[in-house]
Amino acid sequence: MNSTSNGAGEETGSTDEFGVTRRAFLAASGAVGLSGLAGCSALDGLVGRASEQVLGTTVSAPAAFYPGRESADSSGSLAGSYGTEDGVQLFSAPAISDSRNGHERAVVRTGPGEVRSVPATARAEGREIELEGWSIGGVMKANDYNSVRSNKRRTDWWAGPDDELDDDDDGDILVDILDAELALLVHLTDAQRCVERREGADANRALDAFIDTTETDLRPALDSCGTGICETVRAHSDHRTKAVRRASDAVDEDRWSTALRELAGVEEIILADIDGLDDELVERYPSRPRFLDIIEYMRDEPTVGERFTVCLPDASLPGDRGSLAEELTPDRVLAYCVASHEPDGLRPPFHDQYGSSGISYDDEGCIQLDGPISLHHDISCGSVLTAELDSYRTENRAIVGHSIEGGAVVSGAPASADADGKCVFVAADGTLREARSLNEAGIHCWGQNRAAEDGQVYCWGQRRSDADPASQTLVCPVTVTPEDCPCPLPGLFWVRRCLHDDQVIFAGGWTLDEGALYEDSVTHLFDEGPTEIASVTAADVESGDLDDRIVEQFSRDRSEQGSGMIVRDLDGDGIPEVLQSGDGRRGLNAMNVKIHGEHEGENTPVITRSALGLDAPLVHLANASGTGRDVKFKAGAELSKSVN
Repeated sequence: MNSTSNGAGEETGSTDEFGVTRRAFLAASGAVGLSGLAGCSALDGLVGRASEQVLGTTVSAPAAFYPGRESADSSGSLAGSYGTEDGVQLFSAPAISDSRNGHERAVVRTGPGEVRSVPATARAEGREIELEGWSIGGVMKANDYNSVRSNKRRTDWWAGPDDELDDDDDGDILVDILDAELALLVHLTDAQRCVERREGADANRALDAFIDTTETDLRPALDSCGTGICETVRAHSDHRTKAVRRASDAVDEDRWSTALRELAGVEEIILADIDGLDDELVERYPSRPRFLDIIEYMRDEPTVGERFTVCLPDASLPGDRGSLAEELTPDRVLAYCVASHEPDGLRPPFHDQYGSSGISYDDEGCIQLDGPISLHHDISCGSVLTAELDSYRTENRAIVGHSIEGGAVVSGAPASADADGKCVFVAADGTLREARSLNEAGIHCWGQNRAAEDGQVYCWGQRRSDADPASQTLVCPVTVTPEDCPCPLPGLFWVRRCLHDDQVIFAGGWTLDEGALYEDSVTHLFDEGPTEIASVTAADVESGDLDDRIVEQFSRDRSEQGSGMIVRDLDGDGIPEVLQSGDGRRGLNAMNVKIHGEHEGENTPVITRSALGLDAPLVHLANASGTGRDVKFKAGAELSKSVN
């Protein structure tokens, strides 16, 4: 397959309004594109033997993640702005409220997305046949993501390309000092929060912890360091300790404004010290992220995740000449979304562990493969997601998980832990496994294959499997750099394949790996079964009761809650058994030990948990063959606008 651009025009649409925004239109060639992931324009009058060579449908329609109901009593518009139900907060402009010690549950949802359509081309007997496809994607943002989390005390998630080249003892000491400074910032943030709430006892506990960390962690490291930045931090440390003691006295006397003023000054000094340490460390390790950038980015309105769907026709060429779906095997889908950004160029992700399967990137970062199918430039060149995903800097991260009857959950963990693997497949029945290679026959079929009477394994075309409509889900660690972020962050990527209405839907995305970024947090990705997909017509989209028409098609109560990320309180209604049953909790406890290490007594941290469903429900526009392109685009834009 030559998967570079097939030369078709490109057209994108914002979903802020129902109408269509066209940036380019190449009507003369009949190839109208809408910038996107994987798919193609309709056959539109192509005649002759070549068109007869295509088996199955050549059309498709957009799909989007269902965002969830605003509340149990609401219906109609999918784009509700704000609602509450039983302590659950739903945000269309996603936010995290400050309730570290409470039991509120927040739901962070994907924001307004972009509808994309990309022409792919099938070649047969010298002719080119267009195959229609659509993609919808959107990012997930949150306000002040630090507010219910601490900055991770250790920086051990980062594995940069120049780390192994350094044997400088001073560099290691600087990392220890930075770790101590980040820990001090945690205690300071806790104290500020408690002072704002007039919680004197808790504030003093946090201030005492600040002084203890200064004496036991920071100063011994400073005593081993002779660089200029260490002298600066040492001088600042004495000043900060005095200010913290003054703040503690003010708390005892109920002088809350004075305490806050003292702590604000301490915070300013700590951030300046972190900035100086970043400068020194980046000079030694040029590819290393600046942790002050991470702190400031997460305090604003950070991008904390992204979702995408891709809909393609289930079309194949006769005579064992392949199919569009066969080109999108797990190793290739992963390579389109995630590359290994190495010093000598792009390589297939995790190629040192799973092999490259013949995948390579050209000088423009595009994948080149031979075959009868050409994919659009946006697919082959990695424009599926707006963020840049990288597998090269994930040496220190892996996947851990556990399963119970009917469910499974996975999280990121240090590679030194007893991990389940780097690329783990989560099955709908709750089983977990790591593939020996991403090029295995069963893996090629996404776990949806079966043996036929002739003993061969089939998953597509006329002999495609009759297996479950949802495939296994591929999950792996990544580093991710959102478009608006100045530095890479630890993340988790996942993707699964669904079969619906003679079409193939790839649904996936990435989210922050909170267990790597924060000392007291963890991200759970859970799966309880096949993806539920609701079919809607263009008339449904324009109706006043679209939400009711969607929800009535779901058999699982949790599907009504949609595809948002649940934060903090993971108990009660709508939470899967794998996260709250007895067996589930025992499994989670074992996972937390792998992620955060052993803790005893008062040292046991309160873990802030976030959870995303790998089996999140979808909404798919029906009647692909009988619906015009403009109608599909407008309906897809409305569906993606609803992902708020």
